[in-house]
Amino acid sequence: MHHRLEGRWFFQCVTGMRYSGKGTFTAPPRFTHLFVALAMLQAAIGFAPPAYAAIDRSILKSQEGSSALLRGRYDLAIAAFDEALRNASLSPTRQAPILSDRGVAKWRLRQFDAAVADFTKAVSLNPDYAPAYNNRGNVYLELNRTEEAYRDFDKAIALSPSFGPAYSNRANANQKLMRLEAAENDFRKAAELMPANAVPLNGRGKIASGLGHYYTGLRYLNRAIALNGQYTSAYQNRAKVYVSLNRNEDASQDLDKVIALVPDSAELYVARGRINALNKHPQQAFRDFGKALELSPDNVPALIGRASQYIDYRRQDVAFEDLNRAISLDPNAAQAYFWRAVVRHSQNDIEGAEADFNKAIELDPNYSEAYRVRGNMRDHAGRRDEAIADFRRALECDPFSKEAREIYRAASGDTPDSVVKPLAAAVDGWEVIRIASGQYYALNEHYPKLPIQLEVPGDAPAEIVEWTPLKDSLAGIGLLRYRAEAKKGGPYEYVAILDISRAQVLGIEPYIAGSAKSKWAWTQTTVTVTDMDGLASLYELRKPVPVQRDDPFAFFGRGGGGGRGGGGGAFGWFFR
Repeated sequence: MHHRLEGRWFFQCVTGMRYSGKGTFTAPPRFTHLFVALAMLQAAIGFAPPAYAAIDRSILKSQEGSSALLRGRYDLAIAAFDEALRNASLSPTRQAPILSDRGVAKWRLRQFDAAVADFTKAVSLNPDYAPAYNNRGNVYLELNRTEEAYRDFDKAIALSPSFGPAYSNRANANQKLMRLEAAENDFRKAAELMPANAVPLNGRGKIASGLGHYYTGLRYLNRAIALNGQYTSAYQNRAKVYVSLNRNEDASQDLDKVIALVPDSAELYVARGRINALNKHPQQAFRDFGKALELSPDNVPALIGRASQYIDYRRQDVAFEDLNRAISLDPNAAQAYFWRAVVRHSQNDIEGAEADFNKAIELDPNYSEAYRVRGNMRDHAGRRDEAIADFRRALECDPFSKEAREIYRAASGDTPDSVVKPLAAAVDGWEVIRIASGQYYALNEHYPKLPIQLEVPGDAPAEIVEWTPLKDSLAGIGLLRYRAEAKKGGPYEYVAILDISRAQVLGIEPYIAGSAKSKWAWTQTTVTVTDMDGLASLYELRKPVPVQRDDPFAFFGRGGGGGRGGGGGAFGWFFR
C-alpha cells in the first residue's frame, strides 16, 4: 500500500490476520482508524453440503474483497463485496461486516456518500456492530461533520468498551471540537488498550506540544517513533516541537526523513522551508517553498514563506503579489499582513504599512516582531511615545528577543528587565516570570543562555522549589524542581533536567501528580524516568567513563544547593 501521512487504520479480515496502513495528514492532524470485517464464519473444511454452498461462496468473495482492500485495490474490493452481498440467504449479522468493509473501500475512493450509506445500512442490520459506527465516524471527520463523528465514536465505545481505536478516533473528534482535556483522556485510554501502538502516543504528543508543553510532547513523540520508525506523522510533529525548542538541526533531520517517505506533501516542504529560512539557507528555502506551491498552488504558508525570501532579495514586486494572493485566500493570515506591511514600508507607503501592521497585531495580539517593526516605523516618523509603547509591548511578548531588548533600552532609557518582573523572590538565583502569552519561564542570571519554559497544568502559577547541581561524574548537570498548584488533581511538581555546561534543557519530567510519583533510576552517566502512566524516558547525561570509588552516587544526598525547604539533594526528594 502507498504511504501517506498521519494516523493508521486497522483491518481485521476474515482470515483472522491484522494489517495496517498509513492514513492521511491534514491540519490540524487526525488519525483514521478503520476496523474492517470482524465476526465472519470460517470456511468449512472439506466438502460443504449443497445447502451451504451459497454461504461458502459469499465467505470466499468476502475474503477476496478484504484481500483486495488490504492491497489498495479498492475497485476490486467493491466488486467482490458486491458479489458476496448478492446471496439473499445471508443473515443481517453476516451482511453488516461485508457492508462495512465495502464502505471502507468506497471511503478510500472518496465516494463519501456511498460509504456513509453502507455504514448506515450495516448498523441498521446489526445495531450492535461497533466497527461500522467507528468507520462512519471517520468519514464524518473527513467531511468535517465533527459532532456526528463524535457521536458515532461514542456509540462504538459504548458497544465495545475495549475498542482502542475508537477511543483514539474520539480523541481526534474532541481535539477538533477543542475539548482538549477529553481528547487527552481518550488518547490515554487508547494507549492503555494498545500499549504497542504509536498512534495514541502521537496524539498525546501533539496535544501536549499544542499547549506549549514541548518536553512532554517530545517524550510521547519519541516513544511513538521508537514503536514505529516509519511513522511519518510523529516525525512531523516532533519536527514542530524541535523548532519550538530552537533545535532546528534536529527538526531538519526529521523532515528530511519524512519527505523521503512522503514526497508529495506540501506542508512538509513548507515546514522545511521555514527551517532553511531561519538557518539563513535562502536557496534551499526557495526550493522548498516552490515545491510546496507546485504541489499545492493555493498553499498560504508557502506563499508567505516565498514572499519573505523575495523580500530578502529585494524583490518586493513579486513578494507583494504572493502576499496579496495569500491574503485573498486567507484574510486571517497575520504573517501575510506583516510581510506586506514590510513591503509597503520599503515603498514609502507609510499609511498602507501602518494599516497592515495594525491588522497583523489585531489577528495576533502577541506578535512581538510586528510591534517592534511598527514601533521602529513610528519612531522614524517622530511618534516617540507610540514607538516606546510598541517596543515595550514587543518585549512583553518576547522578553528574550535581543532586538526587542536593545531597541527598548535605546528608545526609553529604561532597562529591559524592568518590563517583565519576577513573580517571587529568587531561589538559589532562579526566578519565574510570566510573558504576555501566559507562559512561565525560569531564569537565572548565572545562566543567561538557559531560559526554561516551564510546563504547568492550565494557567497555574509556577514556583521554584529546589535547585540541585549534581557532582562528580554528573558535574555540569542540574535539576530544577518546581511546583504548580492546579484547581484539580494537584499538587503537581516537575523537574527540569539541565545541562549547564552546554546551556541545554534536556527535558522536563513530572515528579508528583496528586498522590502519584514518577520513578527515577540513576547510573553514573544516565537517568531513566518513568512517569505516572508508565512511559519511560532515558537521558544520557554524560558519556560513560570508568570511575573508581566505593559509592559512585555518594554525592546524592550531600545537599549542594537545596534551595527553599533546602538540603537533601537528589535522594532527599527523588527516593523518599
